[in-house]
Amino acid sequence: MLHGTRKSAWRKGALLIVAVLVVMTMAACGAKATEIATYKGGNVTDKEFDKYLAVFNILQPGYEQILEIPQFKEQVLQQYISYKIIGSQASEETKKKAEEAVKEQMKQYKDTLKTNSELKAAVDAKKVKDKDMESYMLMTSTVVEHMNAKVTEEDMKKEFDENRADYATVTLRHILVATTETDPTTQEQKELRKPEEALARAKEAKAKLEAGGDWNELAKEYSDDPGSKEKGGQYADQKAGSWVEAFKEAAYKQEIGAIGDPVETEYGYHVIQVEKRDSPEFDKLSEDDKEAVKSAAAYVYMDKFMTDELPKQEIEIKLPKTEEETPASDAPASSDAPATSDAPAGEESTATDTPATEEPAAE
Repeated sequence: MLHGTRKSAWRKGALLIVAVLVVMTMAACGAKATEIATYKGGNVTDKEFDKYLAVFNILQPGYEQILEIPQFKEQVLQQYISYKIIGSQASEETKKKAEEAVKEQMKQYKDTLKTNSELKAAVDAKKVKDKDMESYMLMTSTVVEHMNAKVTEEDMKKEFDENRADYATVTLRHILVATTETDPTTQEQKELRKPEEALARAKEAKAKLEAGGDWNELAKEYSDDPGSKEKGGQYADQKAGSWVEAFKEAAYKQEIGAIGDPVETEYGYHVIQVEKRDSPEFDKLSEDDKEAVKSAAAYVYMDKFMTDELPKQEIEIKLPKTEEETPASDAPASSDAPATSDAPAGEESTATDTPATEEPAAE
């Protein structure tokens, strides 16, 4: 629920979507490959990029239409190039670590393929072979390992000190009074109630809780979060950093046991009661938490590459122009051009990452 992203999501984004890094020049017989981009020291052909897009769409279903938008497709191509470059800079040791990681990833992928008919259908439709997915995973893992290798103990301590709230483990109850709802069929958002109405309803729920009302009953009555309303509004032992900013700050700072004033997020108003909070010092972090800190610290190096190094790579995009991009002529303008997209902004300032915030359960 209410998952936010921040830096730690870059690993997820890299492994699942963005960084295909498939040097899939194994492209096959058939039509001759066409060069669609060049950069300092390399190029990209339509065949390898099409293979990338096939994997991209399997792992991130729902973006196929967005990829028809020229600007978005170009951004995806630039991201693809950036990860090819990063992958080529990796050391032999880093590549070996990536290979070990991929063995387990491929095992999980193949096991999932046996039981997930929807995934199997998508893989068959896109004609993605095991070797394609393995190449994808190997290259993405190489990039992750390469960036992680740059992180020092000092980097990790700095990240932890600056973002302590992200690493706190919290158990809380909440009631979400939503302002919007999402159509389950079309995924379109529509207004559920006006903000002032949501705030008034949240205050009403708060007053009843303070008067001794039962969380189980009131969550069922007032909450629009199906992920918690049947559990008395509770989320147990969650990392505060996984929540959107305002909710995270309340979870980290609100007095334990108190029922706080309604907190506004992009989803509506939340009445929150923190039941338990664990905020360990850096040297007491679990191994999993240290990995999360390291992953977030690695983002700094990723961001530095994207902003400082990528512009020096002399990238030239040669994607075929669409009808909408062609200079004005006597031809009538197409009425089928897609509307401007709300394409997700990536963690590395690109449009290829996972959305900036996942949909909350309330939607």
